[in-house]
Amino acid sequence: MQHNCGCSLFGRRDFLKTTAIAGMAATLPEALARNSESAVKRVNLGNKRKLLLLSDSPNAFEHLIQSVKSIKEYEFTAVPVQADYKNLQEIIKTIQTEAPDIMVFGLPRSSLNSGYIPTALDYVDVPIILLPPNLDLIMLEADVAAAFRAKGSNALLANSEAHAIELMKILAAPRLLEGKRAIIYGRPFDSTSVPARNLTAEIIYNRTGVHLEYRPLEQLKPLLETVDPASAKKEMERWKKEATSIVEITDEALLESCKMYVLLRSFIEKEGLSGLSIDCLSFSFGMNRILPLPCLAFTRLRDEGYALPCEADVCGMLTSMMLQEISRKPSYFCNISSVDMEKSSTVLRHCVAPLRLLGRDAAALPYRLRDYHGMGGVTPQVSFPIGLEVTIGGFTKDLKSFVAWPGRIQPGIDDTDRPSFTGPKSEYSKMRRYCSNRAELIIKDADVFLQNIVGIHHVMVAGTYMKALREEMIRLNVDIVGPIDSSAPAL
Repeated sequence: MQHNCGCSLFGRRDFLKTTAIAGMAATLPEALARNSESAVKRVNLGNKRKLLLLSDSPNAFEHLIQSVKSIKEYEFTAVPVQADYKNLQEIIKTIQTEAPDIMVFGLPRSSLNSGYIPTALDYVDVPIILLPPNLDLIMLEADVAAAFRAKGSNALLANSEAHAIELMKILAAPRLLEGKRAIIYGRPFDSTSVPARNLTAEIIYNRTGVHLEYRPLEQLKPLLETVDPASAKKEMERWKKEATSIVEITDEALLESCKMYVLLRSFIEKEGLSGLSIDCLSFSFGMNRILPLPCLAFTRLRDEGYALPCEADVCGMLTSMMLQEISRKPSYFCNISSVDMEKSSTVLRHCVAPLRLLGRDAAALPYRLRDYHGMGGVTPQVSFPIGLEVTIGGFTKDLKSFVAWPGRIQPGIDDTDRPSFTGPKSEYSKMRRYCSNRAELIIKDADVFLQNIVGIHHVMVAGTYMKALREEMIRLNVDIVGPIDSSAPAL
């Protein structure tokens, strides 16, 4: 199937490679390799789900099946199947034929050798739940779950029947970002500051459900010239009216920034986008900018509920979409400027910060308008609320882990006027070292956080959402990384 992300997607029923496996011999023919990144996830539509229960004693699942039928959120069809572990080829055919949404995998009850099963089956693109029949002897199930995970399969170990039901409910829910669309203007997977050459549109869709499309940056300039000046001027007057003060900027620069907002907003509305980004660092520091800086436009669009990460950052796009979807609040896309392990704190900086950090229906944070690093353009400098609980983090660059760290905003110094150079040339005399916005957070386990930083960029949202994040990462088969104590630290 050809999707609008430009990638070829394969049907779910080919998730296993055909292989001839006979008996329980000590050395089994190795299954054909399958890249877990290329297998397409099924899109769960409606409330119907199929559950496949494999066991050499399916009667043992009778009580579990009754519990499954009592799930109100989804209509489960439970299919118990007698599994012959001496004929793994038949098990493969059963999984292919039934094409379940979730699978409960019972291990052979007459053997202490189960490790060959995930090795022989190779990658299985069905979430697997292993429920040990004896909860004081979980060693075999734990080992098999770990072996499935090593292949890339989403294998979960249940600690009780009730826990298995809870996991089924989590896995039955559609992915939060399923079917959402985002556009990046720039070179495909080759941002000026944060290239992502290891990723593809197919990998991104399979991991998150997001359709990502690239368009040439050069398309924007002629389109910008078609923007209605009256609409841009109306937006400009709104910024001027609501700002606590205006420094360093001209009406001309402000009007150009507002034209960018009107243009990008029209793209989002016309195409039904959830996110958009621009390779802005490719022209931000140049003397002859090809476009107005998008900082002001990105601020407003985040406040309106869209994901607008800076610098064509792919992982930042997916992180912004994820955290905004979970929190239902605009996000602060920022640089990790420093980490102080003695104070257990981190400083976040960037030139784009949402005004409605506390929620789209909450009052806007106070802000002043100023230029971009002393070099023209327009950015909003907001006043972050002291004591606010927040979550920061993001997807790792391979999209296989998600770092989530709670924190609390603390008082900090305003050093945003610090010059970049001492005794600079005249054209750099006004250039500022730091971005317009600065937030200092108290965090836990700062030394652990330092070694798990996902890159230059992180995303911050107001509030803590560790439970919701854990559940979504289970659905995505993504590891979640965070401090042992996931509550926000005290000031």
